[in-house]
Amino acid sequence: MSAFSLTPHQLQVLDIDPRRLSRYCIQRALFGFTGISLLLFLLRWGGFFVPLTIALAATLGAPILLWTLRINQLQTMVTKMQRDMDLSVAVFLDLINVLLAGGAGIETAMLAAAGAGDGWGFEQIRMAMARAQSSRRSYWDALRETGSAFGIESLEEVANSVQLAGEHGARIRQSLNSKAASLRLRNLARIEHEAEQRTERMGIPVVLLFIGFILLVGYPAFAGTVTAL
Repeated sequence: MSAFSLTPHQLQVLDIDPRRLSRYCIQRALFGFTGISLLLFLLRWGGFFVPLTIALAATLGAPILLWTLRINQLQTMVTKMQRDMDLSVAVFLDLINVLLAGGAGIETAMLAAAGAGDGWGFEQIRMAMARAQSSRRSYWDALRETGSAFGIESLEEVANSVQLAGEHGARIRQSLNSKAASLRLRNLARIEHEAEQRTERMGIPVVLLFIGFILLVGYPAFAGTVTAL
């Protein structure tokens, strides 16, 4: 993952034109360069001496920092959207299994399952199936292309499984249950891992506060002891 650009998958998820993104990042970089240059000029004009190395580092570092911060924000947004899409795909497959168990056909089940959810993930699934209807293509091909474009492996896997179910009948449909269970377990493991990471990060401020408290309480006693000696 580059700190200075987005991958084609990430651009597709955000629906951003790469040239427009480049222009925006360049504008931010120029803004940072101009702002730092103006600040250094005002400091110099006010009589404050700024070493040349620090001035050069600030002038060159500010544009790079603003560029990378924006790219990092977009990458974080993409990651969140892709993970939400994974959850939507698992729910989508569960709904298909429920509808198939009720006697619905595979295509009818897919349409009903896609219309039952909300959020960005289900919206993309519905759009993919609408494109398939308008072009008279199979739903699973459209879902597979959407998964490939967005970098969502789970959607490609579901498309392959649903294609087998549609072409080979009820015997293959039974494997959709195991596929749905696998997606649920994978998402659950990821959520638990993220929760553990957040818990670990929350522990750092607590340790720092404890150290600060010890220093605050202990320093006067230490200073008094040193003075008495």
